[in-house]
This record gives sequence, C-alpha cells and structure tokens, in this order.
Amino acid sequence: MSRHDIDYKKQWLQVGDYAAVYPFNFESPFVGVVEKVRKNKYGRFSYVIKSRQYMAEELFPADGEAKLKLPRLRK
Repeated sequence: MSRHDIDYKKQWLQVGDYAAVYPFNFESPFVGVVEKVRKNKYGRFSYVIKSRQYMAEELFPADGEAKLKLPRLRK
C-alpha cells in the first residue's frame, strides 16, 4: 500500500543501519541492513537492502499493519 505522507526527499537511514521493509508487492515484510543509499537527480532517496532497491515509502508500515521489531545487534 502506498503511503503519501512520507517525505521521500529526507534521508531516513545510513549505511549499516537495520531497517524494517514493508514492500509494495506481495512479499512479506522483513528486516535487513542498508547496503547503499541512493539519491536520484530529483532528490528522491532510495535504499539498497538485500541487493534490491526500496523507496522511502516502503520503510513504514501501512495503517493497521503490524510493525516489525528491529534487532539490537552491533553494526
């Protein structure tokens, strides 16, 4: 589900941070480590997690969706 209230021009994560990802397609949500932060020519940030690129809107759960817990592990 697309979220329109997320600021996609703000960098939410750094390389090495843990992130909960809620993909738009029918994949199940998962927790991964940010491998790379990308910014396109229009200022939109996206994140490479598990060798796939995800948009900033995919880092936040939809309304009523269960939130994932992030591990407290060292980077």
